[in-house]
Amino acid sequence: MSDDIVQIIGGLNNKAGLKQHIYRNTLTVFAELKRCAKEIAEKLTPEVIEKDPTLEVQFFEKSEFEFYLKFSGDTIAFIMHTNVFAFPPEHEVSKTDYIVEAPGRGYFGMIMAYNFLSDSIKYQRLADVGYLLARLFINSEGHFYVDGQRQLDFLYKDLAKQEIEEGAIVKIIEQTMLYALDFDLYVPPIETMGDMTLEQKNYVNNPSGFATGKRLGFKSE
Repeated sequence: MSDDIVQIIGGLNNKAGLKQHIYRNTLTVFAELKRCAKEIAEKLTPEVIEKDPTLEVQFFEKSEFEFYLKFSGDTIAFIMHTNVFAFPPEHEVSKTDYIVEAPGRGYFGMIMAYNFLSDSIKYQRLADVGYLLARLFINSEGHFYVDGQRQLDFLYKDLAKQEIEEGAIVKIIEQTMLYALDFDLYVPPIETMGDMTLEQKNYVNNPSGFATGKRLGFKSE
């Protein structure tokens, strides 16, 4: 058996096995994220429909790796990536003592939360834009790290001490919802809407019509 084959076998047994473990961890966390999102929807709906019957909060499971949380004009798409990632060497996470002392801790599964307009999904406006609200990273030990908007960009940065649990998952979902509610749909700049073809006029609410997003044509926050 050649040295190269020995190295390949070692790599498969170590790094590939580690990544499979991380994938399974991430899948478990995603299932818990689904469960918590569904419970939030069921809890909020009776509270909001008392004042307005049209304000139902809805949970939709699109696939094993994607689900939606819809409320009013907003829908948050939670998506689990099926690959495993490492942060670049210069990233703050890679420089922590927790990872330096055990580099295998520096591989992560990733779950993303995107804010879409509910009408974008309802009418399948395929050119419409969704905005990344947060990314949740989970490693082989069940420790996690979050980057995102507002509080989600500083609440969960202590990777060495943070182990994923229900309270953190609920907080992450709630913070994405709060941000989406406060992230308004702005009128696009007039120069981006100056001309309209007859085709665009006929299909303005269809995939081939105007792309729509909360900050389309503006600089993102």
